[in-house]
Amino acid sequence: GNTVTGGSSNRSGGSYGGLGEIEIPEETVIQFPEGLVGFHDAVRFVIFDCTEDGIFKWLQSCDRPELAFVICEARLIVPNYEILIGEKEQTALKLQRPEDAAVCLILMIPTDPQETTANLLGPIVMNAETRIGMQMVLVNPHYSARHRVFCGAAATPASGDGGGSRCSS
Repeated sequence: GNTVTGGSSNRSGGSYGGLGEIEIPEETVIQFPEGLVGFHDAVRFVIFDCTEDGIFKWLQSCDRPELAFVICEARLIVPNYEILIGEKEQTALKLQRPEDAAVCLILMIPTDPQETTANLLGPIVMNAETRIGMQMVLVNPHYSARHRVFCGAAATPASGDGGGSRCSS
């Protein structure tokens, strides 16, 4: 089995706190053969619920216990979010069909949670059946690495594209 020891609960810093030492069953581990951008040595992760409603989750490294990211299903933040999963990615993830992939976004949660942003240019793509994942790096002028998740009272009126771009910064 794998053991993960939680660090402090610094939300923006990304360490996972509150659980102490926990045993991780091998069948729940998701392999990221290439690691994540900037963290190529972290190749084994598990996912925990971060909120009671299960919308926000922790992507916790088994290799580096201090490394954890808050993630969320992409469609919950940007309903029409689309990425192209090419043959190379399908092969790496052992996906039968691109639409079978789970697509999540990494969130950055600053001191003021209303300022939370999602990285639309670096989605986490996973195959739930094979438990293989990867972080894709997109080049798309319509997407931002700091897409505003919550629209405050001062938000501008919707632009009519349905993509929630009015929250983008």
